[in-house]
Order: sequence, then C-alpha cells, then structure tokens
Amino acid sequence: MSKKRKSMEDVISTTAKDELDKAIEEKKAELVTDRVKALTPDQTHTGHRQRVKDRFIASGLEGFAPHEVLELLLFYAIPRKDTKQLAHTLIKRFGSLAGVMKADISELTRIDGISENAALLIKLIPETAKKCSAEEAVNVSYTNTRMLAELFAPQFAGCSAEKFLLACFDNNLCVLSIKEISRGTSVSAAINMRLVMEEVIRTGCTMAALSHNHPKGSPNPSDMDISITRRINEHLRAVEVGLMDHIIVGENKTYSMREGGDLGIFD
Repeated sequence: MSKKRKSMEDVISTTAKDELDKAIEEKKAELVTDRVKALTPDQTHTGHRQRVKDRFIASGLEGFAPHEVLELLLFYAIPRKDTKQLAHTLIKRFGSLAGVMKADISELTRIDGISENAALLIKLIPETAKKCSAEEAVNVSYTNTRMLAELFAPQFAGCSAEKFLLACFDNNLCVLSIKEISRGTSVSAAINMRLVMEEVIRTGCTMAALSHNHPKGSPNPSDMDISITRRINEHLRAVEVGLMDHIIVGENKTYSMREGGDLGIFD
C-alpha cells in the first residue's frame, strides 16, 4: 500500500509542478504584452530605429532592402515619425532607390511627409558621391576605357536630366578638371562649344574625354551623339588636343564610342 500511495503522490506532485510552470509562463507572457501596450509610439519607434542603426553599424548596408536604406536615411530628417511606410511610398513613386536619388527636390517634396530638409538630405547623398569620386581621380593615370567609365559614371548619380561632361587630362593622362558643359532634358542637351574650348585652354590639357548620360534608356549612341562627338573632335584637333573617348552612361551600363568604332571618329 505504501508503494502505491507514494506513486500516486509522485503523479500528483509532477502534475502540480507542470501546472505551476504553465501558470508562470502565462504570467510572463501577460507581463510582456502589458509592457508593449504601455510603450508610447515614440518609444516603439526609438527601439526600432536603434535596431536598424545597429544593423548598419555591424555590417553597413549589406542585407538592407532598398526601402530600408531610405528608411535609415530619413531617420535623420524626420525624428519623430515612422519612416518605413514613407520609404515604401518613395520607392513606389520613383520606381527604385536610384530613382528616388535622381528625383528633383521639387518632385520629392510633393510626397506627403517629405519636407524640404528631407529632400535636401536625399539629394546630398549622390552629390557627395560625385565629390568623393572627383577627389579620388586626382593623380590617377586613366589609360583605358574601363577606367574612364569608372571616372564618369558616378558623376551622373542622382541626375534625371541629360548632361554632357568634359574631362581634361595632362600628358600623364591624369585628370586636370571635369566640367559640365551642357545640361538639358532627358532627350537631348545642346553643346556649348565655347565652354568646351575655354576649359581646354584654361587647363592647358593635351588630351580630353567626353561623357554624357541617357537617364532613361540604352547607352547606345544616337545619330546626334555621333554628330556632336565629331564636331567637338574637330575643334579639339584644331588646338592639338586628342579626344580619348566618349563614354555614354545608361541606366545600368556604359558604352565607349571608341570601342564601338562609331564612324571612325577617333581615327
């Protein structure tokens, strides 16, 4: 009888312990829920923002979706508002992260929730990248098409309009200057030949290269692109300056008119 009684007591004890553990876990869950409900919107946003910042601190933008990049950026222009939905709205309106960066300030501020300060911060990113690229170009000898493409491509970051650039080089093919010589619509940009020649003479360059962008299309040259390149080349030859190449920057790739052999312009 004693063994049977002891067995029953063990069963009762185990059951009671299980019920007690279950009750404790349920109470913990209630407490967590109550604490979450007690958080103010500001406290909730602060916690989320810190987690996003910690991710960036740990590994940069690796693993960030495009909207998360914008969300993080907007933290610093919109301090007390959920920027996640706003980031999604921007991506949807402009098609991509690159599209947001290319949008004009006036276009950005039309989005509900984007102030002038927020728009300026967004536009500051590609403009800063251009400055960094220009600084890194100093004392580098640009000896091939790939290097020229890498030099020019960042200059069009965030640019929704078509523009032409002239880069001047010394005898060692080091950059003396990069100058915008024309800006137009996304369809075409008229070239100011006077600005071209003024920059060539000012820098005393011996070599030059051209670049322009096709903001919404293929980088393949149009008939107008070929005609403009030929005309500029004729003016450069008149002052004994060689034209190295004309790099066209499209949405996702670049095109070298020298390598493309377009109508023997560079012969």
